[in-house]
Amino acid sequence: MWRIAIIGLLIVLNPGRLAAEDLSCGRVPPLAELGDTKKTQLDSLLRKAMSCIRSGKPDLAIDLFSEMISIEPDNETAYLNRANAYIQSGQVAQGLADLSFLINLKPSLADAWFNRGIGYLAARKYERAIADFGETLRLKPDFARAYCNRGLALVRKGAYDRALEDLNAGLEKSPTSEMCYFARGDVYLHIEEYQKAVDDYTSGLKIAPNIGVLSQRAKAYEGLGEREKALADFKAVLSKAPTYKPAQDGLKRLSQTGE
Repeated sequence: MWRIAIIGLLIVLNPGRLAAEDLSCGRVPPLAELGDTKKTQLDSLLRKAMSCIRSGKPDLAIDLFSEMISIEPDNETAYLNRANAYIQSGQVAQGLADLSFLINLKPSLADAWFNRGIGYLAARKYERAIADFGETLRLKPDFARAYCNRGLALVRKGAYDRALEDLNAGLEKSPTSEMCYFARGDVYLHIEEYQKAVDDYTSGLKIAPNIGVLSQRAKAYEGLGEREKALADFKAVLSKAPTYKPAQDGLKRLSQTGE
């Protein structure tokens, strides 16, 4: 699947094995339909909620996670995953509130710090994101995705030297992290090391297609003077997203210079 935005991946907290067969996504059922014990009810609600997440229905998942919280008010699985569902549905403030509550409840839970960093990244609160990824790494020093996401926040903030340190560390720990490649490509594009930018964008695109990154690679090809390759990338973007303005502008710019 082609994506446009570059954003970190949220962590799903799902301790223990669920039943092999998921319940179908749907609205909150009467508790009597879910089982006799609290554990059975929570398990059934979690399976239904995760099915909703996989079906692209985060709003229904939020209702199911909320029902889990009403049954067990300190259920960290429900809080973390409800926060994720809020963030996925664009309700970032509500997601951040859930994660802050969970951090107060269990400050040693690295995944909560990490996901709140993702929420702050989505809200463009880069200093807060950087701080949360830093706390994640204090609790979990080898967590490659925390390095990559902190690097991405530093890129968005314009702190390119510090970003490179984190992105290099992330790729050392996880050489298949497309986001680390994409973000490092953005650093190289900004500092006009165009071949390095092309190489990183290409490495990341082999792992995960991304329209925005393909458009960025076209700009790097422009910087190298490789007009035909830049044109090909811009056209490929527009074949997937005809109204994507950076590619429209790039194609227009190259068409004018080629006349």
